[in-house]
Amino acid sequence: MWETRIPELGEARVRIMPNACVDLVFYVSDPSWGEGPAAIVAPPHRSYVVGSTLRSFMVRSIGWRHVVGASLLPAGVAPLLGLPARVIGESVAFLRDVIGKRAAELEQQVIDGPPDRAMQRLAAALQETRVLRQADGIVEQAVRLVRRAHGRKRIDDLAAGVNVSPRRLERHFTEQVGISAKTFSRLVRFDRVVRDIATRGNGSWAQFALAHGYTDQAHFINEFKEFAGITPAQFEREALTTGTDN
Repeated sequence: MWETRIPELGEARVRIMPNACVDLVFYVSDPSWGEGPAAIVAPPHRSYVVGSTLRSFMVRSIGWRHVVGASLLPAGVAPLLGLPARVIGESVAFLRDVIGKRAAELEQQVIDGPPDRAMQRLAAALQETRVLRQADGIVEQAVRLVRRAHGRKRIDDLAAGVNVSPRRLERHFTEQVGISAKTFSRLVRFDRVVRDIATRGNGSWAQFALAHGYTDQAHFINEFKEFAGITPAQFEREALTTGTDN
């Protein structure tokens, strides 16, 4: 579960990073305006599904914004939404286009009421949602191991950890998640990096890269640019000027 508040400080552009999850997004306030692949994000629509993206995108707001959401792990998408993460892919879609008529009811549950209780209402609504499909057990176990290792587990070791062959593991990821287990692991490692940059302090980028499982600084910067579209230093500067409260 997560919550973002953007103060009423004029125009703000916020970079949304890949996080190895499928996100349910609800605007408690007026919506922002999405750019690029998120261009459908715009008033008056207030609920969206963001697939497991492989590249960052931007949303633009003018004035105060309040957003709540839930990040679903790959194996949790089918039980809650009724279809595997693979079907959603990297798209940003209206919630109604993914779950149909249930979207209006869920949106109303979340955004109606005191704004400071919106995240609790979303949590309660998801807990009440009946299981539509069973989770893929292999993917569920593998995702748990990948996240526990912060994306730094070899695929052969990952397959052994769930008692399947690497080929079978990849087949399950392709069918359920829409990306390979290796790509998912890279996204999990990247997500950890994004979360840790704010606490990097005065350490060098080379030290930071090695601490997060990259072979060297060049490997880290190249992979960061692949997913973020900018360098780690650019993202660090950008985050300082965003003015969001997460």
